[in-house]
Amino acid sequence: MQKKHLPAIVILILTSGLLGYFAFFNEFSEGGADNIWHYYFSKYAPMYPEFFLHHWGKPFFILLSTSFAQFGFYGLQIFNILVGLTTAIITYKFCEALEIKFKWYSIVLLLFTPLYFIIIQSGMTEPLMSLVLVSSMYLLYKEKYLAGAILMSFSIYTRTEGSFLTLYVLFYLLWIGKWKYIPLLGVGFLAYSLIGKFTGHDFLWFFTENPYKLESPYGHGNWLDIVSKYKFIWGTPQTILLVISLAVLLVNCFSTIASIDRKKLNTEYKILLLVVGPGVLFFLFHIVAWRFGMFGSLGLERVMASVSPFFVILCCYGINKMIVLRLPAKFSLPLIGIILFFVVRSTFEVYHFPLKANYDAKVEFEAAKWFKKNYTQDCVVYYAHPGIIFYTDRNPFDKNLNIEQFDLNVDNITDKSLPTYIFWDSQFSESSCRLKLNDLLNSPKVKLIHPLFEDSGFKMYVFELVR
Repeated sequence: MQKKHLPAIVILILTSGLLGYFAFFNEFSEGGADNIWHYYFSKYAPMYPEFFLHHWGKPFFILLSTSFAQFGFYGLQIFNILVGLTTAIITYKFCEALEIKFKWYSIVLLLFTPLYFIIIQSGMTEPLMSLVLVSSMYLLYKEKYLAGAILMSFSIYTRTEGSFLTLYVLFYLLWIGKWKYIPLLGVGFLAYSLIGKFTGHDFLWFFTENPYKLESPYGHGNWLDIVSKYKFIWGTPQTILLVISLAVLLVNCFSTIASIDRKKLNTEYKILLLVVGPGVLFFLFHIVAWRFGMFGSLGLERVMASVSPFFVILCCYGINKMIVLRLPAKFSLPLIGIILFFVVRSTFEVYHFPLKANYDAKVEFEAAKWFKKNYTQDCVVYYAHPGIIFYTDRNPFDKNLNIEQFDLNVDNITDKSLPTYIFWDSQFSESSCRLKLNDLLNSPKVKLIHPLFEDSGFKMYVFELVR
């Protein structure tokens, strides 16, 4: 082990312990219902092999995470923590390639970016996407085009945004004259398409089974909705660093624009095209998708964790140019320490760890605890929000015992040999499943066995089928 890497190793070890501790004691994790479903697809993939090609569940994520998910949800969280730590190492190596001095602070900047810190404690796909993207761009920066293009080709099966980012890499390779590597961007697509073809799917199943329609069912918002959440995405200190660092980079790029050689790009232009380019493009895509109500966008800031490493690398570039290269170590190191202090503090100002459950997570946890204590688990459950299945540790894919409420008409429920329960929630039962509370309250076929679980406006009622 080289001595120069010792600070990075110490930071990684200490942070991994902190993340593991919080993940274990958190009462919920970022992602809501999506978080739970990703866990289910990973956990039950060995039992239902078709999940390895589940479009919404993300096949590449399921493939890599399924072994961890067999140890429960905490196992999946450990997977994402390891992914986050690996991403931090690649980000560190990227900064080393950029000849950034004191590059160890890149690890702190990334792992304590508010959104990244919380998302790698979840079961979501964004951490793996961040690893695939930054690793691909790092390989392209190091001119390892073959490996970079092949890895990038699997991004579309990690998160769907990989589609347009793969196209972006295609144009990058074309522009720098490395067109012969372009076909390698199709390796992942070809592999999964052939697997799909031989397992009952169309060859083009990636397109024909795409769950994200052009018009989103979730409506739309304003241009600045995601931008306004900068405190949760980057935190105020890193946001300021980003703006300043981007300005520094653009000034340096413009100052050498007359001598630009697209086949021999200097460091600044490589950063612009391989770091800022994909990060900003990803950001703009989600702003536009939410503004015009497209591709199933909900305007959620959590998606930005996918490109957190790019913004960290840009910040490191700015710090290196503005502080490290201008001041001796006795001045620059204390300044970096002050910056890191405010960055870390901003994370714990925005989020309070261990996370305490509220809203749907708190209600479902309490309802599940009450249900397990008072009723047999050998029963049939109708549900809308998967949280109740998650907290009662039931298999949502066993459709004989666990049934989603879509278009449920209580008067048409057949009398089952097992006790039957309906969990009505205010978030999904009526809006997504079209099951009205009044229909249950007024039906002679069911009886209310718990009047109400409620927190912060989220409500849950529990009914039993009258036998």
